[in-house]
Amino acid sequence: SQSPTDQQPTKMSAALEEPIRQFFLLIMGSMVFMMQTGFAFLCAGLIQEKNVVNILIKNLLDACVGAILYWLIGYGLAYGDGVPGNAADGTFLGTTKFALYNATDSDYADWFFQYTFCATAATIVS
Repeated sequence: SQSPTDQQPTKMSAALEEPIRQFFLLIMGSMVFMMQTGFAFLCAGLIQEKNVVNILIKNLLDACVGAILYWLIGYGLAYGDGVPGNAADGTFLGTTKFALYNATDSDYADWFFQYTFCATAATIVS
């Protein structure tokens, strides 16, 4: 038989599991977002000096416009609850969570983490 003190770490770890996961997503998302700076400097170093401001503004707009569009439609399409389709789980495109409507607390950390990859990919290809 287990004593009450043996059960406390399990309850404590279960209570901390979601906050730790959200913290991890925010920290790792921030690290991915720092790649934006590296790509901005790479682009700035590969072009003529007169165009540096233009490329830095383009990279800034990639991040800003990417955040708005991913918030409005991207996260809902990728992670919203879907309609029956051809995917393995029976869904294809999400039909909920557009603009994070009815999102849970954990969805906000998930959104930020996925947005950073979306913005970084947009910066790489532009």
